[in-house]
Amino acid sequence: MVEHHLGHRQRLRERLNASPRSLADYELLELLLTYVLPRRDTKPLAKDILARFGSLDRALMADPAALRDIPGLGDAVVTFWTALRECLVRKSAAPLARRETFSSPEQVRELVRARLGGLTKEEFWVILTDTQNRLLCFERVSRGTVDQTPAYPREILELALRHHASGVILVHNHPGGSPNPSRQDRELTDTLSRLSSELGLRLLDHLIVAGDDFVSFRASGLL
Repeated sequence: MVEHHLGHRQRLRERLNASPRSLADYELLELLLTYVLPRRDTKPLAKDILARFGSLDRALMADPAALRDIPGLGDAVVTFWTALRECLVRKSAAPLARRETFSSPEQVRELVRARLGGLTKEEFWVILTDTQNRLLCFERVSRGTVDQTPAYPREILELALRHHASGVILVHNHPGGSPNPSRQDRELTDTLSRLSSELGLRLLDHLIVAGDDFVSFRASGLL
């Protein structure tokens, strides 16, 4: 590495320590990447990442595997990004992990967006709560392709009964598309609503996330 890059990195570190907010988004990414690519000029890579995902927020929450589409980023960066993303997701989920009560739909949406918002394949998750709306479980029940994932009512209900849950929130993503529910989404929700009631469970909502966009079946009058 030439001395210019060494000097530039040192200046970035000094600026970060003196005033973190003074750094542009690409400069923060550039500095992060230096810890996993110490011999590379990471400025172009940081700019490529932002161009690919559109914003720092979306880049940080992106599916790490999508980084492989950017020339120059390999296994080391994917592993680093996976760890970084998981830290951010766990930070969002920390209050719920302490079994604090869900106080608003926005709190649930933030947890869901952090976990599913940047994924490139469709996944189906279930949130289970107790009688006081405290988190019991947030678990993936299936993973599919870019545009579909199987979800089986029996598996979801067995999971709820195993955790002695009272409330059930269905969650899945539409990668790169619209969060509007499909016919299959509506049919699954209707089926689970009926079966949940028969078992003494409450189907609280079905959330569909597509990037930063959400649809709530409850808020939309579909449940």
